[in-house]
Amino acid sequence: MTHLILTTDLQISAYLHRRRMDILAALRSGSATVSQIAAALKVHPANLTRHMRTLEKAGLIMLVEKRDTGRNLEKYYAAIASSFDIAPEGAATSLLYSALTMLRSDISAALARLPEEPPGPAIAKLAYAKISPQRVEEFSREITRLIDAFESDEEEDAMPYHLNLSLYPSDLPEAPTQSVILRQEPSG
Repeated sequence: MTHLILTTDLQISAYLHRRRMDILAALRSGSATVSQIAAALKVHPANLTRHMRTLEKAGLIMLVEKRDTGRNLEKYYAAIASSFDIAPEGAATSLLYSALTMLRSDISAALARLPEEPPGPAIAKLAYAKISPQRVEEFSREITRLIDAFESDEEEDAMPYHLNLSLYPSDLPEAPTQSVILRQEPSG
């Protein structure tokens, strides 16, 4: 598969939803039916129907095969690319809006799946930093390097963690960095 740059409002708004990103990720390994995607995402197929229509209308997925099983018609969908970048045709504000919308969708999806008792600590950090425009890319590379260093932890007790990160120009007044580490108190 290929890499696709999303430029239109239709493509970008279709992509910037956590569930639709999950669908596209599920289709990276090949075509699948709505039922197969739902099983992979551990949701009911009816919860994906609207998202599949939105992705198809935006041209991010396509129907690639129909199979008549005698009892029903199975429709197989494929993603049109294996990875996506966003480069809106509009102003830089549109790019910032897209980035923050994607993060909001990701956090909303995490809140919807929140377990009653998290299996490990959670960390929340709000920070203010002054970074010159010339060093933003350097900052991004350094964050990516750090993520890569921890991505494949082979420790026996390693558990998956989700990270969402944003760095954007702000007109908010300077504020001190705030860190919160949430830990489950040991029972007993």
